[in-house]
Amino acid sequence: MIKKNFGEEGAKLTADSHDWALHRVGEISKELGIDCEYRILPGYNVSQYTKGTKEHADEIAELKEEIPICQKIGLDAKFVEDFKIKGWDGEPDQRDAAVFGRQATFHPTKYLNGVLKWLQKQPNFQCYTRSRVHTCSEKGLHVPIIDTHIGKKGVKVETVTGRTVMCNHAVQATVVPLQLLSIIAEMEYNRTYCIAIRIPKGTVEDALIYDNADKYKYVRMTQCDDKDDYMVVGGCDHAVGQEDEQQQRYKELETWTRERFTKAGSVDYKWSGQIFEPEDYMAFIGRNSGNDRIYIVTGDSGNGLTHGVLAGKLLTDLILGVDNPWAKIYDPKRKTSLLKELPSIVKHDLQVNAQYKRWAQNDIEDIASLPKGKGGVLNPTGKLPRAVYKDQDGKVSEFSALCPHMHGIVCWNDDEKSFDCPVHGSRFSKDGMAICGPTKGGLNAWNEEGKAKQEVMWEQAS
Repeated sequence: MIKKNFGEEGAKLTADSHDWALHRVGEISKELGIDCEYRILPGYNVSQYTKGTKEHADEIAELKEEIPICQKIGLDAKFVEDFKIKGWDGEPDQRDAAVFGRQATFHPTKYLNGVLKWLQKQPNFQCYTRSRVHTCSEKGLHVPIIDTHIGKKGVKVETVTGRTVMCNHAVQATVVPLQLLSIIAEMEYNRTYCIAIRIPKGTVEDALIYDNADKYKYVRMTQCDDKDDYMVVGGCDHAVGQEDEQQQRYKELETWTRERFTKAGSVDYKWSGQIFEPEDYMAFIGRNSGNDRIYIVTGDSGNGLTHGVLAGKLLTDLILGVDNPWAKIYDPKRKTSLLKELPSIVKHDLQVNAQYKRWAQNDIEDIASLPKGKGGVLNPTGKLPRAVYKDQDGKVSEFSALCPHMHGIVCWNDDEKSFDCPVHGSRFSKDGMAICGPTKGGLNAWNEEGKAKQEVMWEQAS
């Protein structure tokens, strides 16, 4: 898909930038003495189907077609017939693999802590945690037709508490940029699931493993204790706010793992995360649309660790005026590649707009029947939806169920104990606090003012 949308040159630039990033982490961890489990290892891409089936043969044919392309753009890639992963001793036979060398892995938290400790010693570094930014704006005027900035230069960053920071340039490395639509409408928003399951040391090869499904499953290894390692197994993606079967997803990952790796032990951890998938499969890293001095990083497609590193290089070059060949493929203002995915974008937009049907839906019949520790949306009139949460003591919290971003009706996520918006993926804590954009603020308190606003919006929508 990358070659289709960006051509062979774009595919090579993508491969080069990712290769640079994953090896740059190794250089930094060595230079700063960070013990983050960094290591070079192979990656294996296998069919999701069992060998001998037509589906397996079809997927293997696709993998074989990709190998010459990967080799041409400089990747260490080959196809190995009947390849079997060490430790995959269960009944499902998914032999055959596309094998990629020169891959890498590391522990992101250990790496980040090491980098932060180094930064704390630098004289020009300041870090403010728990400081939510509400707006990020440029001085002067941007003329989009000629892509020129007129007037004073500089950026003003404002927090929700009224604090301001003035700077020459600002980078929104915020998962989702602080904007209403634009880039927001060019991405899909998915929840993804992970488990950490024990495996005796040395019984499974230390490698990156993927199957070839659209919503693929993947395997990583990380340290546990003297006896075991952890297999981190993930996948089972679905659109944010459009499914309530989270526990089944974890069970599916566990079953999938035990069927293939029979020595797997206990599942010690499970969690979910959010994936931001651009319609043309390429991250948005560069100048924000309509801005000259504000930069964004988003659309990581599950490659956030790699993108975070290469973005540091790319954005530094853009700010300093250094020519970087990666800039054109990651440019947030790009249009050509997105036009190639226009049918997919239209289909996605229709699916997103269909979520507004929740204006007329009711999740719970009444507050009294809502179990403790649960939440839901109460909408008895079809126009005044309330997000309701009842804590373990029976205390009830009520909010407007309208996402402040584009007025989608939130859904209760029982796994994360959050209210999630099925339109553009905004998420809120059980207390109504915004925990993931694109929303800039939390759910409004359920009071007379909030009800009046919803009445107006309902009349406009009708």
